[in-house]
Amino acid sequence: AGYIPGLVGLAAWLSVTNTSHMVEGAKEAFTGIAGNELGATGLFTGMIIGVLSVELFCFFEKQDALKIKMPEQVPPGVARAFEVLVPATITLIITACIGSACYNLTGLYLNDVIKNGIQGPLGAVGATIPGVMIIYLVIMLFWLVGIHGNNMLSAVKEALFTPLALENVEKFNKGEKPTNIINMYALQMWGEFGGSGVTIGLVIAIMIFGKREDNKAIATLSLVPGLFNINETVTFGIPMVLNPILGIPFVVAPLITIIIGYVLTVIGFCPVACLTVPWTTPPIVFGFLA
Repeated sequence: AGYIPGLVGLAAWLSVTNTSHMVEGAKEAFTGIAGNELGATGLFTGMIIGVLSVELFCFFEKQDALKIKMPEQVPPGVARAFEVLVPATITLIITACIGSACYNLTGLYLNDVIKNGIQGPLGAVGATIPGVMIIYLVIMLFWLVGIHGNNMLSAVKEALFTPLALENVEKFNKGEKPTNIINMYALQMWGEFGGSGVTIGLVIAIMIFGKREDNKAIATLSLVPGLFNINETVTFGIPMVLNPILGIPFVVAPLITIIIGYVLTVIGFCPVACLTVPWTTPPIVFGFLA
C-alpha cells in the first residue's frame, strides 16, 4: 500500500530523534518530542531522513529474498503486512544505527548535527540577497524555457527559507522580535505576487493599453487568477515562454521587486514577515497578514 513507505519514514525519523529532554528548573527529564524538533530545527532532518528511509525501504522491498511469503488462503492485507515486515525492520535498524553512531561519535543527536553542519551554513548563504538572486534567477530561467521553475527548485527553497520563516513564527509567538528578513513568506510576498515573474502588472497594462484582441482576452481571463498569484495563463498564453521581448522583464522583474522589498524592510518601512500565510492570498492582503 502507498502509505507504508510514509509510515516507515515517520518511524525512521522517530528512531533518530531525541525523546528525553531536561527542562531548566525540573528535577528530572521528561520523555517526549520537543516543539523545536517539529519546527525550524527539525525540518531539514525530517527531509533528509524521509528521503533516505523511503529509498532504503523501496530498495529492500524489491528483494524477493526479504519477503515473507504467506499461503494463498491468507487475506491480501495480512499477506502484504508480512511482505514488508523484513524490509521495514532493516530500514529502521539502519536509520537507528546512524542516529546512534552520530550520538556516540559527536555527543549530539542527528538533528543537532544536521542543524549545525548543514542547515546552518546553507541558511546563512540563502539568507543573503546574492543567494536569493541566484535562486530566483534560476527559477525564472526555468520558466523562460517552459519548465515550472518553482517546482524544480522547491526542495532548495523549502530547505533554505522555510526554517527561517518558522524561526520568525516561533519568536513572534514568544513575544520576541523576528530577525530573519529573508524568509519563505517574505519572498513569496516580494517576488511572486501575481504569480512568477510578477506578471499582474503586465495583465493590467494589456487590459488598459493593449491593442490585440487575443492578448486582451488572455489578460481578462488571467486577472482573477493573478489576484491569487496564479499566472500560468499569462506565462503560456501571451506567451512569456521563449519570448525574446517579454522574456527579459519576465526574468528581471522578480529580482527587482525582491530587492525593493528587502530594502524597505531593512529601513523599517515594512515589518519583518512572521506569520504563516497561504501563497494564494492576494498580494496586498498577503503583506498585511504576514
